[in-house]
Amino acid sequence: MQFKYFYSFFKTFKIPGLFSVFSDFKGMVRYHFLYAAVESGLLDALKIPCSRDDLINKLGVKNLDILDALLKVGISIKELNCKNDLYGIKGKRSQAMVGAHGDTLSAVIQANVTYYNNSYRYAAARMKGADLGDDLKRAGDIIARFSKLSDPLIKTFLQNIVPQGPGLRVLDIGCGSGLLLKSMMHINPDLSGLGIDIDDAAAGQAMQNIEKWGLTERFEIIKGDIRDLPDDIPRFDLITLVNLIYYFPVDQRPELFRTLRSRLAPGGTLAIVMTMQGKMADFAAANLNMANASMQGVTPLPDSATLQEQLKESGFSTVRISDLMPGSSFVGMQAI
Repeated sequence: MQFKYFYSFFKTFKIPGLFSVFSDFKGMVRYHFLYAAVESGLLDALKIPCSRDDLINKLGVKNLDILDALLKVGISIKELNCKNDLYGIKGKRSQAMVGAHGDTLSAVIQANVTYYNNSYRYAAARMKGADLGDDLKRAGDIIARFSKLSDPLIKTFLQNIVPQGPGLRVLDIGCGSGLLLKSMMHINPDLSGLGIDIDDAAAGQAMQNIEKWGLTERFEIIKGDIRDLPDDIPRFDLITLVNLIYYFPVDQRPELFRTLRSRLAPGGTLAIVMTMQGKMADFAAANLNMANASMQGVTPLPDSATLQEQLKESGFSTVRISDLMPGSSFVGMQAI
């Protein structure tokens, strides 16, 4: 490079903030590449190195320019390599995304490129009164897969609160796949109870899983709204609400909590697990709150103090809070 061009380049990068912006830019390109590589099936196709022609056949490619461009991006950011005309996976992120936990990692990428991204992309218009996004209708599967990241933390919390002994009953609201019921049974093998989900597909999946796991004598799964649960169902020793409170408008929560308290046996516990309004340094909570504030069907993250007040107003005498992750606003609440 001639000195005059080097000098011009140096002057350009002396623009305040430009180096930092370009550093972030590479991360953004990486995220978008990984999203396209997952959605197109490219990463799965490259579990075994293959040629360009093989990729064309495996992926059903019609536009070769886009495939070539995507491959070049992957190589430029060192997520892919090409040796002897065979393309393969090189980067640690791409390797992880075709590994045992790849589906969860893929969901993180998909969430950030889709509905999280939209909350910022349309923020200016929505702040000025434009309709909130309807991303929630399309993001249910991504959210469910993304949420698996918190499963170990939730299980640890439940180990401390799931009651022991025979004859105890649990109610899991928004039971999803039914995995939480299975986890609680591992903590107390004598548990039985009920899972309920308002979503047809989720309830259907839970029913299939409970049958597959041989737990139909322990747990019943129903589709419906918890507020319409039949009165003749026996009371529960533990009711769980995991990542659900923000689906209920703030002014409806006291009535919800009163309803749930009426469903508890004497001495029973309502367990709430979710991310709260965080400290200023908790960027993950702030990001989630931004997404929630921008979407139809959910509310911004709840304030911990307000939620405690609502629980006590609804008849719970004691509310205990456990921080489930250092430096995070992801907490577990026990209301008794």
